[in-house]
Amino acid sequence: MTDPFLESVAAALAGQAAAALGSAGSAALTKVRELLRGKSEEDPETAAALESAEDRPADHPKVAALARRLDRLESDDGEFSEKLRSEGAPIHQELTTSGSQAVNNQFSGTANNVVQGNQFGRIEFNS
Repeated sequence: MTDPFLESVAAALAGQAAAALGSAGSAALTKVRELLRGKSEEDPETAAALESAEDRPADHPKVAALARRLDRLESDDGEFSEKLRSEGAPIHQELTTSGSQAVNNQFSGTANNVVQGNQFGRIEFNS
């Protein structure tokens, strides 16, 4: 089973899922494409995976193959993995929360307490 993060990125790279991205996701997709363009120049397998997944729906086997290729690149190159995770985070966040009521928070830093949710008793947020 491939990492859901990589599945989201592969689906966006394939093209059809990219239509669901907002401005932050679209900007992130541009950065991820640039990152992979550099990898593709030195790695024909990556270039072939990108090309064969192009214009495919997210559930297509060629998109799954692209996600597996991204997984392989991550395991082979820690620096690439860090960049992909950093640049691709908005893509994954937008594709996994679009059309649902799910709360997807990312928190970094120091805090005594962090509360996540959209309804607390009679107090509601973002409703």
